Amino acid sequence: MPCTLNAGRTPLQSSLAPTTAESSPTASGCRVSVVLPTRNRARLLRRAVASVLAQTLRELELIVVNDASTDDTAAVLAELQAQDPRIRVLHREKNSGAAAARNAGMALARGEWVAFQDDDDLWLVEKLECQMQALAAAGADTGWCLSGYIRIESHRDTWVGSDFYVRQLDWRGGIGEGGPEWSLISTPGWLVRRSLLEQVGGFDEAIRSWDDWELGLRLWQATRLTVAPGPLWIQDRIQGAGLTKAERARGNDLQLIMRKHGALWADHREVLARHWYTIGRIISLYDPAPGGRAELRKAFALQPWRIKTWAALALSYVNPDRAKRLTMALRERRLRRERGE
Repeated sequence: MPCTLNAGRTPLQSSLAPTTAESSPTASGCRVSVVLPTRNRARLLRRAVASVLAQTLRELELIVVNDASTDDTAAVLAELQAQDPRIRVLHREKNSGAAAARNAGMALARGEWVAFQDDDDLWLVEKLECQMQALAAAGADTGWCLSGYIRIESHRDTWVGSDFYVRQLDWRGGIGEGGPEWSLISTPGWLVRRSLLEQVGGFDEAIRSWDDWELGLRLWQATRLTVAPGPLWIQDRIQGAGLTKAERARGNDLQLIMRKHGALWADHREVLARHWYTIGRIISLYDPAPGGRAELRKAFALQPWRIKTWAALALSYVNPDRAKRLTMALRERRLRRERGE
C-alpha cells in the first residue's frame, strides 16, 4: 500500500500526533536507531524528540548525544528518558562537533537501519514507515533512502523534494557554487542500513560543514539510493539556527574532499575548475596574500574563459578586508534580488 500522510492534519499536527503506549517495542525489537546530536538547544529539544517518538514505526530507539551542553539539556533529557524507555542518552564532556557526535551515536546503534534527526527539526509521524516502504519497493540492493521536506524560513516556505532536487543527486557534479542543488542531502531525511555505514566509515570528523555530502558520496559509491515520496519532515530555520557553518570552514572542507576524492572528477574539467575556484576564492578572502592564488590559477588553467575566476584572481591582489566587503555587498545585492526586495 502506498504511503500517505495523515489526512486532515497540518504537517505540524501530523509530526507531533500521539501514539499509544501499548505498541511500544522492546529493546530487542529495535529496527531503526535514530541518532540525534544536540548542544545547548534545551528549548527546542522536546519537540524534536517528540516527533521521533511519535513515529508510526514503533520499533525504534532514540540515541541522543549531548555534545557538552552548558544549558538545561541534561535535565530535559533525564525527564524525557524517564517517560520513554526507547530513549538512550550519551553525555560527552567535550564539544567535538556534529560529525563526531553522530559517529558516537552510531557506535551505540542496535537497529538494522540508522536515521538522523537534528534538535531543531520535526519529523512527520509516517516518516520512517514511508521510508521503509520505499526501500522495500526499491529492492534488497538499495541501502539508503532520502526524503523530501518543507523548509520554513522567515520570508518563505520551500518544498525540497520535487523531481528537480532528485535529479541533482549525482556526485559526479561536485559541490559548491555553480554545482548541483544539494538541499535534499540534509541528514534528517536519511535512512541508511547500519552495515553500510560501518562499511564506508561514518562521518569524516575533520570535515566541519560538508560532512553529510562527503559521507553521501561514499554511500553513493557503495549502494543504490532511493527517495521516499512526499514531504516527510520540517526544517525549521526560524526557531532553530540550523547547522550553517562559517564560509572559511567550507574552503577547508573542499580541500579535504579534493584530497580524498579528486580522482572522481579527473575527467570532469568543469567540476575541477569550479572546486579550485571555490577553494581559491574563499582562501583569498580570509587568508593573507598570496593565499588562494595557486588554487585560482588551477581553476583558470582548466577554464580560462570563466569571468568569475578572472575576477577572484584580481581581487586576490586587493586588501583582504576590502575584497571581503566588496564580495559580501555583491552577495547581499543578489540575495535581495532573489527575495524580490
